[in-house]
Amino acid sequence: MCVIALRLYELFRPEDEFFSRRHRSQVQIYRLLSLLGPILLLVHGAVHRTANPGTHDPLWLRLSFVGVLLLLFFASTFSASVRRWYVEVSWGVLGTVMAWTVTLATLNQFSGEYSLSVLFVYALFGGIVILGADSMAPVLSFLAVGLALLGAGVWAAPVLETSPLVLGSGMVDLALFETAAHWWGLSMRESLKTQQDDLRRSRDQQRQMIEQLPMEMAIFDPEARFQYVNEQAVGDPAVREQLVGHTNEEYYRRRNLDVEVGRKRDESIREVVQTKEVDRVQETMHTEQGPRHYLRIHVPITDSDGEVRKVVGCGVDITERKEREQASRRRQEKVRALYEATGQLLRSGSQKEVSDRIHWVLKKVFDYPFAHTGFLEDGMIVPERTESASGLSLPVPEARSPSSNMVAGRALQSGEAVVTENIQSLENPIDYGDLRSAASVPIGGHGAIVVGKAEEATYGQFDLHLLEMLGGYAALILDRLRREADLRDTKEEAEEASRLKSTMLANMSHEIRTPLTSIIGFSEAIEEKADLLESSPQDTNLSTLSRFAYLIGKNGRRLLNTLDSVLNLSRLEADRMDLATERVSLDELATSLVEELYPQADEAGVHCEVEVASCPVVAQVDQGGMQVALQNLISNAITYTEEGGRVRVRSYRAEGDAVVEVEDTGIGMDEDTVERVFEPFRQASEGLNREYEGTGLGLSITKQIVEKMSGDIEVDTEEDAGTCIRLRLPQADPEEDAAGSPPGDGQ
Repeated sequence: MCVIALRLYELFRPEDEFFSRRHRSQVQIYRLLSLLGPILLLVHGAVHRTANPGTHDPLWLRLSFVGVLLLLFFASTFSASVRRWYVEVSWGVLGTVMAWTVTLATLNQFSGEYSLSVLFVYALFGGIVILGADSMAPVLSFLAVGLALLGAGVWAAPVLETSPLVLGSGMVDLALFETAAHWWGLSMRESLKTQQDDLRRSRDQQRQMIEQLPMEMAIFDPEARFQYVNEQAVGDPAVREQLVGHTNEEYYRRRNLDVEVGRKRDESIREVVQTKEVDRVQETMHTEQGPRHYLRIHVPITDSDGEVRKVVGCGVDITERKEREQASRRRQEKVRALYEATGQLLRSGSQKEVSDRIHWVLKKVFDYPFAHTGFLEDGMIVPERTESASGLSLPVPEARSPSSNMVAGRALQSGEAVVTENIQSLENPIDYGDLRSAASVPIGGHGAIVVGKAEEATYGQFDLHLLEMLGGYAALILDRLRREADLRDTKEEAEEASRLKSTMLANMSHEIRTPLTSIIGFSEAIEEKADLLESSPQDTNLSTLSRFAYLIGKNGRRLLNTLDSVLNLSRLEADRMDLATERVSLDELATSLVEELYPQADEAGVHCEVEVASCPVVAQVDQGGMQVALQNLISNAITYTEEGGRVRVRSYRAEGDAVVEVEDTGIGMDEDTVERVFEPFRQASEGLNREYEGTGLGLSITKQIVEKMSGDIEVDTEEDAGTCIRLRLPQADPEEDAAGSPPGDGQ
């Protein structure tokens, strides 16, 4: 783009108007002829007197013409008016000399020498008139006057030594030739003028184009001095004029700016001149709006000999890109710190250690001036640990009921992140001191994490997701600690708790580490590709960027599904998942979920289909809970079915129940495994090297949801043959069903 801009600049450099340039050229030519004319007049007269001393050729008249020509020349040096009319006055002098030449020829009876003089002067002066004429009229006028003067001289001469016919035909031939030559010259001049007008219009358009370029552009000579700078770079026209002929360093020193920035630009330009290679310089300029980052690109422009004649400098504002890079790095650092802290958090042995390590993560990863953790004990949220920035006035937290409309209670009741941009708007008697806004995430059903600021503010979704993950990890640890406490009395229960712990650690480590590692790796790869795209777009494969973005999204969704499973399990085990009853069409729900999970089935090479019953199958269940349960079953069936297999979802009515089945042709299970698969973190393969991905929570969540909706779950399976999981659910009222169904439907 910089090179194209330079070419445009070369085309539209300011020039004088066509006719003013031509007029000046004509004046210069005629002034030169005014100096040559006296020499020719004197030499011509001397030759005539030497050849024929008796001729009528007064010297004083020749000297008069010489004086007129010299006077005209010197007057044009001082007077603009004389220069303006110089050509026309010269034509008058030429006509006078032509008349005098014919008069001399007449007085000398048109002897051979004077006849030749007439022809010579006629041809020469006609050519001189052509040099200054912009139309046919002056030339035709001079040629006609010359012929008329010749006719008068021939008529007045008493004796003619040269044939009038020969002399007249010669002058007519000269007149015709010069007329044709002038007509051709005018045609060529008009064509040239048209081309120049087109070029001028093109230059004007190109000037507008280059001035409207969305980038700063300047052109420098090999000594790093400005030759041109566009309006995008410097808006003030007076400043742009002052820049020409000066270096960046001189300009920065004159404007009391950072001279070092100007010096680095000049050094880059001179290096480009020496190496003849493009150079890029990143610089930071401090403005009233804050620091601005720029990328300066200097491109050498060489001539046919390979010498650098100009350097084009383009400036691109990369502030937004830098800010995005910094934000991306901060996010990566937060994810990495959270990832590192997960191991320590997972090794916590008590509720206090969990709280301590939560606060360690909050301090290391986030910069909130207020952080608080509280745990649910005997129906009250009891403060565990509170930290605040120095100078922030806050009251000591007290144990309160989750229903008291405080931030932690709202998060604990909703089971998800809660943001209060104006904490003073909460209707409760709590004195929050200097705290003005807060966000809280639940730690499963165990308590909540609260962070806050001293000003009304929003909280980024990315940070909230990380906080939710932290709360999920903490909930897992607290769940583990409670299970360990419950199973500590017996060896068998302790061993089972240890096994569950190992399984959970392995599964969660795999399900969190793998997508996090992929997200970080592919984001760094995209960053590298983005830099390559900016510097060398022709070398960048955009399909690779698209694939990396797809993989980041895929792993992000996997991580989010893991977190959702953990949160769902936490809510169910804490009895915090409220399930309402409503009429739910199992046919429509199954069809919707199969369509939603089509990408997973397609990627696994599994055919997934729905068998719709002849009559509508409507259950009296919770819509969201039923969707989670059925989605887990279909997703599990696809996961454990090999490529080329089939998953079939069917619904029907049986024995007063609404029934939905998910049948697959997958790996199946033995009878001893069936009862254990509904335990959390149970899978067909477990550990870091397991064959199948997943948290192992799907069937556990499904069973608990179905039982909470007064339903039942049955499993028919055969190892290496497949599995059929059947959900029996309360059927909607038949009378309501019939009333709400189209005519002809029924059981």
